[in-house]
Amino acid sequence: MRAKGARPRMKGSHERQGWVHVLLVLITLSWGFNNIVMKIGFEFLTPQQFGGVRMLMAFPFMVYLAGFMPGRVKFTRKDFLSIAGLGLIGMGVFQILFHMGIDETSPSIGGILMATMPVQVVILSILFRMEKPGWRSILGVLLTIAGLAVITLSTKKGGEGLTTIRGILFVVLAELGYSVHTTFLRPFMKRYSTLQVTGLAMSVAVIEYLLIFQTDLRALDLKAVPIVGYLSAAYSGLIGLFVANVLWNIAVKRIGSTKVAVYGNLPTVFVLILSALIFGDLLHMRQLLGALIILAGVLLVQLRTKATVPSLDTV
Repeated sequence: MRAKGARPRMKGSHERQGWVHVLLVLITLSWGFNNIVMKIGFEFLTPQQFGGVRMLMAFPFMVYLAGFMPGRVKFTRKDFLSIAGLGLIGMGVFQILFHMGIDETSPSIGGILMATMPVQVVILSILFRMEKPGWRSILGVLLTIAGLAVITLSTKKGGEGLTTIRGILFVVLAELGYSVHTTFLRPFMKRYSTLQVTGLAMSVAVIEYLLIFQTDLRALDLKAVPIVGYLSAAYSGLIGLFVANVLWNIAVKRIGSTKVAVYGNLPTVFVLILSALIFGDLLHMRQLLGALIILAGVLLVQLRTKATVPSLDTV
């Protein structure tokens, strides 16, 4: 019997959301493994061709979710254009730059750079006045920038398989695109199915990618690609791109973009472990220092005072 005046235990929502956090761990594991799979696929396809093949495999499913799924709600013209625009500048930018960035960074460095996504979500929230910047947020952002500078300055020029400055820039900008995708699509998930919104945004991103890299795709000799190349593209397209992103946006709708963004760190852990086991890829001392500074910045951002984000949660 509860004592008079005692506060009731808040079981409901936390217990019902437990499966979301388990799901997010599995999603981030699939993304960590995806980095390794992409490196294998790049042995047989150029990054641009690999991206095109994997997106063509997932494209029919995206179109189905956006326009043909049973129970879908018809988009208003304004919402259709807004979601399509976010697909272009969010997921589209991510897809265009991510393949080239992963190709020009070592598996471990690419994994570390993926950890910047939660920090970029916070930067966007501050810039668009969704959140008031506290000292933890500001210090976390500054540490992340400092860590990126250390890693960039530790890169070597030339040599096959070495990380390039352009590769670092591409991965960071790609993660910025995904931060836009994570942060600004959520309001539309209040009015439409998560699957429907995700399908439209990703369909637009695929069309954008195919138009930009059509020359590379036309040069592809399909018969010359071994089965391993197609299997790696199939995993990356159907699991890493399609299924994982659909489930990611379902999680965003359930618990919010800020909480979900925290899981953006886990692919880094998985990539570091897998790249060490499979490729023997270990960080050098200065790279390790930069990685630790970045992760310290991300940790500070996650420990910041909780702030409300009305434009995401109440629309």
